Amino acid sequence: MIPDNFKTLIEKLTEKTSRKEIIWTKTSRDDEFKLALEKGAITIDRWNSDELNEQLVDMTVLNEDGDRIDYISFSYSEKDDFKSLADLHSLAKRAYYKVDETFKSIFKELDSNKTIGREEETDLPF
Repeated sequence: MIPDNFKTLIEKLTEKTSRKEIIWTKTSRDDEFKLALEKGAITIDRWNSDELNEQLVDMTVLNEDGDRIDYISFSYSEKDDFKSLADLHSLAKRAYYKVDETFKSIFKELDSNKTIGREEETDLPF
């Protein structure tokens, strides 16, 4: 069960992220995002656990010195709690990668009357 303070935090972060009023940054972990605040920070991460053979999501609250002062983590088997935090993680990820803005830009290009696309170098790995 999600503690009340985290429940409120998740709701507020979800609302503000949905309104594009939060700047999420990327950490060095594969799928972790960070919100730097005036007096601390919040990280949210999602990963697969080889030990548990299931997906996990967590949130960490850091104080202004970078110390971890609180933490929650849920596995996929904890359906409701996992979903609540995983949904916020997805919003943070979309915000960081500017998914909506990218689609809007693609649609604008596709709707134009000009020829689109560009030739790229062939030595790229994809």
